[in-house]
Amino acid sequence: MKMVKLRCIIVVLGGGVIAAAVAAGAVDATSSVPNISPTAEGTFTICLDSPLKTTPKLRIRPDQRRAVLANSNSNTTFGDARCTVSGLITDFSALGVNVSSSSTIWYQNGIPIPTTGALNGLSIANEPISSKDEYIFRTVLSWPPVITSAISGNYSCRIGSDEAVFEVHVAVPAQITYFTPSLNVTGNSTIALRCIAIGDVPLKLTLYKNGVIGRTEVGSVLNWVVPRPPRDNNDQYSCVASNIFANSTRIMTVTVFDPPSFNGSSTRPTLVQDSTTTSSVYFTLQPPARSGNLPILQYTVNCTPTSAYTFALSSVAVAAGPALTVGDLHAGARYSCVYQAMNMVGWSEPSSPVTILLMDSLSAPPSIRSARAETASSIYLSFESPSVDSTHGDIKSYRLTYTASCSSPGKCPCAGYKCSLRGTMPVSATGTSVVVRGLRYFTSYTLNLHAVNRAGVGHPATDLVETLEHYPGPVQRLTLKALSTSAITVTWEPPSEPNGIVKSYVLQYRPKHLQSAEVRTEFNFTTHNYLAEGLIKNTEYSFDIQAVNSAGTGEVVRRTVSTEGASSSRDDTIVPGIPDQTSIGIGIGTALIGIVIVGIIVARCKRNSPGGGKH
Repeated sequence: MKMVKLRCIIVVLGGGVIAAAVAAGAVDATSSVPNISPTAEGTFTICLDSPLKTTPKLRIRPDQRRAVLANSNSNTTFGDARCTVSGLITDFSALGVNVSSSSTIWYQNGIPIPTTGALNGLSIANEPISSKDEYIFRTVLSWPPVITSAISGNYSCRIGSDEAVFEVHVAVPAQITYFTPSLNVTGNSTIALRCIAIGDVPLKLTLYKNGVIGRTEVGSVLNWVVPRPPRDNNDQYSCVASNIFANSTRIMTVTVFDPPSFNGSSTRPTLVQDSTTTSSVYFTLQPPARSGNLPILQYTVNCTPTSAYTFALSSVAVAAGPALTVGDLHAGARYSCVYQAMNMVGWSEPSSPVTILLMDSLSAPPSIRSARAETASSIYLSFESPSVDSTHGDIKSYRLTYTASCSSPGKCPCAGYKCSLRGTMPVSATGTSVVVRGLRYFTSYTLNLHAVNRAGVGHPATDLVETLEHYPGPVQRLTLKALSTSAITVTWEPPSEPNGIVKSYVLQYRPKHLQSAEVRTEFNFTTHNYLAEGLIKNTEYSFDIQAVNSAGTGEVVRRTVSTEGASSSRDDTIVPGIPDQTSIGIGIGTALIGIVIVGIIVARCKRNSPGGGKH
């Protein structure tokens, strides 16, 4: 028995394809061609009808509607596979074919397809057709509801050694199997796009950027390297795979991750002044204009002292939120502060700077270079400002306070002149010296010099200075008492205003009507009495007494008394003192001359006196 195989081809249908196949000799024009619409499109397997030569006379005739189109997208099939078998019953018997049992006659790739059950979803139905002379039946192979590649292959309708063979091809529509739906890009790297698809050829792949065609290739793989999008711009790419059966599209969104940026804006930190202290400042920060498509993870603020405050150190603070406190700053110093934001990619550029001024704290003391008495009533003070790192702010001025050691006027009055026992003097911020006037003579003063800034009066620099001596004031309680007609006792007390240290007292006396007979004597400061003897009887004498210190001879206190009747009188005359030592020398010389003259007079009186007694 000779087996006849049908001549089968796969045709990709389109307008005029069948005619082209015939013209090319691929299809015998005399053969039976399936009844297919000229406008149909798809892949068809066409098995041409040919006469079967069988021995015995069993004939297998493929049905003309054996053309199959399988489309897995639409899950549709076109036509079933049918075979019509005819022959005499005796021929069937001779071939051992039990017609009544509908023996399996369908094979897929050489494997029998059972009439019951299923193989890859295939099903078989026999349609017996009786005739007078011969037994005819038609067997139908039906495709499963969903067409898969498992039904592709060679099919045969076989009885004995006769078979009709045809090929089934399941068409594969275009389908993208790889195209990343999203891509994150950092840095300045380029973007490598890759699209992979499957499908019947010809298969075409096209890449679009933001809806515009960027690259097209025929094949199953398409690669495209493109530059990264500009900052903060998210491009959209799409890949389209297409063949004659279907189009498949996938979309990819490219997100660019960059460090944060202020985008050239003049964004400045907003300073909450109420929260500024002497060593810290509280900031609220505006987020950068561009976040880099990522959340801000943290902020940092860097405060650098300005040129005038180079002694201060920079300070950095880091916080997760847009509010933070920068500490370890120097009181009264100016800082230039910038801030940066950070995301997972990196740091932004620094913001525009903002200048802050820390609250002042009290300044350290100035440095006193010299403090000395300039006169008996004035003190000179020179000083240097505190070091820059200890002013704790800009010096607005200085303040000098002075207090006498005898701060109570009742205890140390300024007799006969105006003086100040305590006071306060402002001093210019640029000053380096000051003179305090109108002070009490020969008095210790405590000087306190303060630097003043916005925080107030700073810590004092202290010194103790004593004013110079001034000639003494008048002695107190000068008393004259005539002991006889020729002797008078003189007593006194130290001046209430010695204006220095009393070293001695000078006493001068003379007859009131005789200036040239003056007697002068000087006593130790511890002596407070004197006996004047050898005086002229019944004569009025004038006594002058002065205290002496290193500044000179003090004010004169004058009293008069008469040797007559041993009575005394008072004269409250006070003569201003002599503030130098020259007057003391002149007085002593005059006193010596006066003593000589008085001696001569007394001698003459004794000679002329009958009794020669003492006056």
